[in-house]
Amino acid sequence: MRKYLTLTKILMKSGFQVTDGKSKRWFKLFIYLILFACCLPMLVLLYFGIDSILPLYAQMDQTATILGSMLFFTCMIIFFFSLFLIPSIFYFSSDLEILLALPLKSIHIIAAKFTVCVIYEYLFSFSVLIPTYAAYLHYGGMPMTFLPFGIITLLLIPIFPLVLSTIFTILLMRFVPFFKNRDRFNLISSILLIVVGMSYSLFMNGQNTQDESAILMNIIAGENSLLQFFMKLFPMIPFFARAVVEGSILDLAEGIGICVIALIVFLTLGRFLYFKGAIGSSESTAAHKQMSTKQLQKNSRKRSKTYAYLKKEFKLLLRTPAYFTNCILMIFLFPIIILVTSVLNRGEFTEGFSLSDLLMEVEQIDGFIAYVVFIAMAAGFLFGTLNQISATSLSREGKQYTIMKYIPMSYRDQIHAKMLCGVIGGIVSNLCVALVLALFLPLSWHYYIIYCIVSAITTLIGNTYCMFLDLLKPKLIWEQEVSAVKQNLGAFIATMISMALCFSILFGCFYLPQHLLMPVMIAAVVVMVLIAMLAYILIGKYAEHKMRKL
Repeated sequence: MRKYLTLTKILMKSGFQVTDGKSKRWFKLFIYLILFACCLPMLVLLYFGIDSILPLYAQMDQTATILGSMLFFTCMIIFFFSLFLIPSIFYFSSDLEILLALPLKSIHIIAAKFTVCVIYEYLFSFSVLIPTYAAYLHYGGMPMTFLPFGIITLLLIPIFPLVLSTIFTILLMRFVPFFKNRDRFNLISSILLIVVGMSYSLFMNGQNTQDESAILMNIIAGENSLLQFFMKLFPMIPFFARAVVEGSILDLAEGIGICVIALIVFLTLGRFLYFKGAIGSSESTAAHKQMSTKQLQKNSRKRSKTYAYLKKEFKLLLRTPAYFTNCILMIFLFPIIILVTSVLNRGEFTEGFSLSDLLMEVEQIDGFIAYVVFIAMAAGFLFGTLNQISATSLSREGKQYTIMKYIPMSYRDQIHAKMLCGVIGGIVSNLCVALVLALFLPLSWHYYIIYCIVSAITTLIGNTYCMFLDLLKPKLIWEQEVSAVKQNLGAFIATMISMALCFSILFGCFYLPQHLLMPVMIAAVVVMVLIAMLAYILIGKYAEHKMRKL
């Protein structure tokens, strides 16, 4: 137990260092306040949304169903993203070779790393469940045990989805040696995980369609009977939901029992399988290709510095599993989600009318082109920065950032090249979104051209403030690559800013008076172009100033 606690403390210290370790206390407090301010609008929106639908569910005697659905949403998000997080922490971290050489048992290593993963996920769990609990308390009628049982549920809910993803990773690494190579795991396993997630979504959608009559019968029956539909992947959810809302000690005990059994199974498997899967997992291979004289001359040909730097950045992103799954894969993830959602719901939305006729009528709406422009602006901020390439570009250098100081390339050009890498990723993501939308929304082709052009402008702006935040306080001290992305507070703040800008533009354009729509749209485009040009110039100057102080 002492070794486990000591190792957990060390891993938490190395993993939760959100600044460069030299920041003053007031600055750290300021960063946390900014983080809270970015999260506050979403927390408030979630609270009011749940508060508004609670009375309706209470009339059907399904009060615990809302809490069950929020627990299910929390578990699904944790499960899905931990499929990318677990391999990087358990197998591809830079501290693994040191840990394997120490007099530690496998159970000490996996238990400590698992504990750190659980603590990582508490931030998301708290942000979802605390507004949910607040809405239930405002509604009233909750038992005296609501808060203590709610806290226990809050602390235990990340365990089961993390156990599922960890067991899956351990079995994969132990019995499929093909995946023990970093580069192969990088290119194959992450894509397989996406396929698994999408397959499960398709399966659940089919099940919901087939069980419509069963759902109706459960609604009529009352007594929170809808909770049984959350048991298909996470069996502890109905027990925790009933325990919190109804004050059932027996349900709480059953939920805790499921989590304890899952932990025992995980630790038992890890004890016997982890070392054999971890040994050699941090190794990479080289192609060792023999080059002819012609190929050597071709590869040695002089190219521009920006092109060479871009090539280096993309190679780093593609070859490092943590960066590939959290940056490159995010470029294509949201277009894939939109595609799958469109395929699943196409029949429901088009039933009873012609979609092409409807779109022709929509295009005739006064100011429709303005709505397209505003949506493109919002998409540029959102899809153009969610890949976090620019927001983590300097942090990814880690302790090797000093190389940037003596290569024959100015700081301005290096930062511009890093930012250009993020801009290219954002533009590709928006192009994929446009192609997916064109498949299911056959609007006139010029609207999609406008979408791509306008979204590229806001993508440039978005990557500029992402780059600025990473320059402001880069996370250069980390032991594993995933920390540069997952525990990077600046990248998280950049994502929150992008989401806030996206929602603000969407809400603003739909509440604008009709006669102001076109003038505001024209003014917004001009302003965005000027901001993009100015930001590109200023980020170069700021980079030269900041890099000299690093």
